Amino acid sequence: MRFDPSEKLALEGGPKAKRTPFPPRRRHGELDKRLLGEVIDADVLFYWLGSKVREFQRRFAELYGRKHCVACSSGTAAVHTALAVLELPPGSEVITTSITDMGGLTGILYQGLVPVFADVEPDTLNLDPASVRRCLSPRTRAIIATHHAGLPAEMDALLEIARQAGVPVIEDCAQAYGCRYKDRLAGTMTPLSAFSLNHFKHIECGSGGMILTDDERLRYLAALFVDKCYQREEGLRDPFFLAPNYQMTELQGAVALAQLDRLEAIVNRRNELGRRLDQALHEIPGVSPQRTPEGGRHTYFLYLFRLDLERLGATAEEFSRALNAEGVPNHAHLITGGMPVYLYRVFQQRSAFPGSTYPFGDRTYPKGLCPAAEAAFERWITMDLFEHWTENDIDEIAHGIAKVAWRLARRAAAVPV
Repeated sequence: MRFDPSEKLALEGGPKAKRTPFPPRRRHGELDKRLLGEVIDADVLFYWLGSKVREFQRRFAELYGRKHCVACSSGTAAVHTALAVLELPPGSEVITTSITDMGGLTGILYQGLVPVFADVEPDTLNLDPASVRRCLSPRTRAIIATHHAGLPAEMDALLEIARQAGVPVIEDCAQAYGCRYKDRLAGTMTPLSAFSLNHFKHIECGSGGMILTDDERLRYLAALFVDKCYQREEGLRDPFFLAPNYQMTELQGAVALAQLDRLEAIVNRRNELGRRLDQALHEIPGVSPQRTPEGGRHTYFLYLFRLDLERLGATAEEFSRALNAEGVPNHAHLITGGMPVYLYRVFQQRSAFPGSTYPFGDRTYPKGLCPAAEAAFERWITMDLFEHWTENDIDEIAHGIAKVAWRLARRAAAVPV
């Protein structure tokens, strides 16, 4: 990468590195409108009486080579449903990652299960298999493998740990459309996987989710769980377990169906642009992109890179502020509240259900529980990366990162020890 060392930071009065505006983004078009119009013309918004949700389920399962897809109201609902159909007794422990969204944890608590947080790999921010193994106990009943930011987790190691422990793995693919681990699609390596269709994902319908499985019994239980345990397939209304109302509407189904036609192009383009930025960052001292596992494919729900704070002589906040001034939007401390999820008040105060400490039992979550995760919030920068961006956008972003990194490192080297 060519770089003029005399160029000042924008914060110092120099020109911004991002000199051209990002192109406008439009996520919905004529197909979305047409399918929504068909729903309105049919005058049926309820999934069971309509056709769009059924067609979306069929096509999404087909896209992933799975036998069954059950659509629901959100990615949170999808993870909750996947846990519920395992029929785990309350008090069971579920091992999950310490860097995730609260939506990946809500279902654990509502099922009366106890989250056990494993640490992350410092160069991927995905579950560290060694930490997962250390978290195993006689009460472990499941593992949730989250593919963070579009990067596949180390599934071979996690699946082997689960096999030895005799517990199932759920893949949380909310951020991982089209990502691959050793040529296997994320969402196809376990009995159950969960996806999200909320506004921020690769494709979206406002809010929605899906559960994929090849197991007919799990499919049936999932269909019951998202619909109050009403046995609509049999024409019965006689619930035999407690279940919420997580139905996807025909309006959501229509938009989700339209979005499927764009999915392959979206993930291909994000991968192309993300790899271009990765290559540029490898040439910039003091910064490192996420490590992609050998044979894996990153689809860049977000773009993350790590700072060598000692070399740069700056904090993540200082780097972020300088990069924002260059016209490159970014966030320090990742985007999950500035802390590993176990430091959220709901876990620190064990207040999932006010007035009790259920379902935590004697489980507590002290600071220092997951050192790599806690350190990550001091060292990583998070950015968006969108499929409608151009190669020039990526090159200007890389220029901005290089400019900030070089100036900060030069300033640090000039400070007397």
